[in-house]
Parts: sequence; structure tokens; C-alpha cells
Amino acid sequence: MIVTVTLNPAVDEEYLMPHFASGQWTRSLSSQRTPGGSGVNVALMLQQMGYETAAMGFLAGFNGDYIRDALRRAGITTNFVHVPGETRTNVNIIDTATESETCIVEEGPKIDAEAVRFFLANYSRMLNRASAVVLGGSLPPGVPVDFYRDLCLGAREAGLPVYVNAVGPELMGALAGDPLYANVDHRFLMGTGSRIDDSVEAQKRAVSEVRALGVRWAVASCQVGGEVFSTPAGIWLANCREKMETRSLFTFDDAITAGIVTATLEGMEVQDAVKFAMACALEDSSHSMKGVRSRRAVEDRVESVSLRRLD
Repeated sequence: MIVTVTLNPAVDEEYLMPHFASGQWTRSLSSQRTPGGSGVNVALMLQQMGYETAAMGFLAGFNGDYIRDALRRAGITTNFVHVPGETRTNVNIIDTATESETCIVEEGPKIDAEAVRFFLANYSRMLNRASAVVLGGSLPPGVPVDFYRDLCLGAREAGLPVYVNAVGPELMGALAGDPLYANVDHRFLMGTGSRIDDSVEAQKRAVSEVRALGVRWAVASCQVGGEVFSTPAGIWLANCREKMETRSLFTFDDAITAGIVTATLEGMEVQDAVKFAMACALEDSSHSMKGVRSRRAVEDRVESVSLRRLD
């Protein structure tokens, strides 16, 4: 069983718009409402590829009930701590005319010390049943900034690989906990005092910094040029061989994480693992439905991924 931790989950509301402009009324082409948060998204994708997953974190209010029930209907085990307040809602607006996305992200409910202690007790028990741990997303108010570090260390002491998809202080804290994998958002550069730069060279520097900390796998996204993967066998640039229609990049990074989890647990060779992870992201972004359609759909996209070594 793969345990996914989403401390600050959300209900994701996604709207496909023919043209989006602030200050105007626009009728959406379509919309969808789904359980969200990085760890939840990874859990859904792993389940879609045939893995047994368990989702943990904090839930509150009507939104929390919806997330719990939706995950159970999808066949995912849930072990959330319920707290007062309301689980947040995130809104993603996709403008089909400009191929741009606008996201509105809420903060989330405040978590008290008792809820944190209850979560840690549950987490310790779940580690006994886990084959791997995925930590994803932001920390809600009230949770210590170094919490991901402690969760990483606990999993590593249990002999489990840890995969982290987080940003800013949460990512920096997790890196101190010896994870196997980290998804390096561009905000990592902000944490090191560097100027935001989405070039291939900048992302190569970012994953190299993470690699120097002992993280065996790291991925950083370029706005143009593809994804930069730091691996046990060098640094690679992955992209799509041909131009493809992209419907949404909202969960692109989560799909890469799900692909890396699958590839490393199955012992794929490095280049095959990179291609598989990229294929997951391409499959996820090719339609408006969140996640991948199937393991076969991901495998069908592997040959469309090209690799170039950067070191």
C-alpha cells in the first residue's frame, strides 16, 4: 500500500472558458469538481494505474465529507483527521483562447496541536502497512513549518522511500528528511534568493542543488523546453517529440510524481523511468479529466517522449 499525505487538501473546481477576462460575465464551456491537493491527486493517479493507496491528512466541514466520500468511491482507503472549520476550495480557470490558466487558492482551516498529535499517531500506524510514502502540497495554518521533515524521517526510519511534491518552506523542510524524490517548483529558487528563471539551465541548477543534498531523484519544470530530471544516472531533459494538444496543466507535476513512484517501485531503468513519468504527465494534460485514463494510456505515450542528457 502506498500512503499519500495531503495535510491541506482541497476541493478543486475547474472551469473551461472560451475567453476569460476579469470584470466580465462569461459562461463556461464545461466544469468539474474533484477531490484535490497534491497528495490526493497522486493517490487518484496511482489508483488509476492499479496501485492500492491510502490517503491521509486533515479534513473539515462539508468539503471534507465530499473529499472523503469521493475517495472511497474511487477505491482509495481514507484515514483523515477531521477538524473544525471548512476544507478549502481551489478554483482553476482555463482560457481556451489564450491557452492560459488562472488559479485561486484558499488558505485552509487552522489545525490545533491535538489534531496534529492525533495525525502523527495514525501516521505511525500506517507506516507499518506502507510500501512507500508520498507527501504533497502545502501546510495548513497551525502545522509546524518543519513537519514534512519529521514525516520524512519517520518514514525513512521505517525503511520506506519518500516522495515529496511541495514548494517553498515545506519543500526546504522536507529536503532535510532524506526523501528519495523531490519535485522542485520554481519557488524553490525563491527560497535560495535566486531570481525566477524558467530556463533549462536554471532548472538544471535547481535540481543539482537538490541532488547535492543527497536526493536521488528530482524534477523541475521549464516553461519552455520540457522537464529536467536529476536521476541516479545523470541529469536529463525530457519533452514531447511532437506538438500535442494540452487541455490542462493543473495536475502536471502530480502526474510526474505518480509516474516516478510507479517507475521506481517497479525497478525500471533510469531512462525508462524518466520516460514513463513524462508519459504520465502528457497523458494527464491531454484531456480535461483529472488524472490518467489507464496504465495502458500512459504506456502508449512513452514512445512520444524524447530525452537529452544535460551533464
